[in-house]
Amino acid sequence: MKKRLYIRTALSLISIALLSSCLKDSPYSVDFTKTKPLVELPGAANVSGSAGLFEVVGVLAKASGASPFNVPVNLAAPQPLSTALNVKLSVNAAALTAYNSANSTSYVLLPAADYTSTLSVTIPAGQNLANLVVNINTSLVDPTQQYALPLTITDGGGQQISNYNTIIFGIVVKNAYDDNYTATGYVFHPSAPRALNAVYPITTVNAVTSQCQVGDLGGDFFDFDTNGSVVSNWQAAGNTPPNPSSGFMTLDNPGGVAYAPAQGGGGLPGGATYNITNYPNNYTASTKTFLFHYGYGGGSSSQVGFTRQFYEKMVGQ
Repeated sequence: MKKRLYIRTALSLISIALLSSCLKDSPYSVDFTKTKPLVELPGAANVSGSAGLFEVVGVLAKASGASPFNVPVNLAAPQPLSTALNVKLSVNAAALTAYNSANSTSYVLLPAADYTSTLSVTIPAGQNLANLVVNINTSLVDPTQQYALPLTITDGGGQQISNYNTIIFGIVVKNAYDDNYTATGYVFHPSAPRALNAVYPITTVNAVTSQCQVGDLGGDFFDFDTNGSVVSNWQAAGNTPPNPSSGFMTLDNPGGVAYAPAQGGGGLPGGATYNITNYPNNYTASTKTFLFHYGYGGGSSSQVGFTRQFYEKMVGQ
């Protein structure tokens, strides 16, 4: 967002300079140096409409403490002011109601207890931009709700308020593991063995729990917990066979399923490449890497019955 603002400001200043150089030559010139300053929310200036722009904000989930995000407030003027400008904002529930009505959505107003903010910001003398800080208490945010925070400029500090004065933030809480991952590895399958090499997302359930796709099976998922380097608490989701017919594995091919060796080399489960030592169901934060060994088998009661076995390395992008 800042990059777009800087580009727009730079182009505006260039245009003003070019126009001012022609003021003496054209009777139709406009002296933009006389333009009155306007206080605006730059994000809302990207679209028109009384409901303003809807922008999704991802905040990092924390067990305690606050996760901040910034709301840029801009003074649109040919020159910055020589004195500081205090701008005040407020929560505009009516704007969220209008947005939901216009877009057939059902976003819920973020509860006041779930965040803190002064809802005021000071643009320093000689500058055009400052950030209002909103701190989200992610430990209080209900992950099952679609929350939004609508903000409107209510006091421009004596300067005129722009029509671009309202913006609605959709609040998405993300844990530290939420990202797209490059997945490599191998699926041992009685009739459809195959290598893994694609990009899949890991998404947030809560601060420690994430959801991942089962290999290359688009409708199959599993939830899991990450505590330090330890990955645990498999929970089947989507079309994945429910526990205990799926889960993390602690042994290599415990049921002795007759597999063909991995295509392109790598041997069988438990060999030099695909084994529980190389894929120990853990996480390395420094490289943002998960090493998974899991499987499933319809109707099985333990990993002994897992006929589909996955060895998967996932590296965050």
